Amino acid sequence: MQDKITDLERRSWRNNLLIFGLPENTESTDMATYIERLLKKELEIPEGTKLQIQRAHRVLNKKPPPDITPRSIIVNVLEYEMKEAILKKAWQKKILINKKRILFDHDFPSEVVLKRKAYPGIKKILKEKGIRFQTPLTRIRIHWSSGARIYETVREAALDMKERGYEVDVQDEDAGAELQTAAGWH
Repeated sequence: MQDKITDLERRSWRNNLLIFGLPENTESTDMATYIERLLKKELEIPEGTKLQIQRAHRVLNKKPPPDITPRSIIVNVLEYEMKEAILKKAWQKKILINKKRILFDHDFPSEVVLKRKAYPGIKKILKEKGIRFQTPLTRIRIHWSSGARIYETVREAALDMKERGYEVDVQDEDAGAELQTAAGWH
């Protein structure tokens, strides 16, 4: 049942993107207009292009003190293809505001984010060895010299990497559930 709820949540957030690191109070009054201007300028989007931003707002946490990381911004774009085009351009360019890097990503449900956070150890080893990989949602696709393979879990990928001679910590299948419980999600 939880998988179905997460899937519905993910689909409803499909047209959202997140912006991280944009300092608090840099926006004027209307966040959507500010973000549209910022994206057009920083991503060098041609004049007249309609980004079709429907809504934009900071996450609803309490405003942090000035020395703490600013709240991220959720941007809802009318068309999925436009959101993808924005992300593609943003990932290709280093954007600095007040000498601080601004990052962009998809907006995923917390369960998906938690599962994706389990891959850094594996991703680090693959980067060091120059092996191409992708992390579609909660899985990892590794492009071995023998061909690409998709792993459904971190444990599955780690066990295969260990068999291939890589030093990888094999995590327990229940580690994600323990983290969810500790975070108060269940």
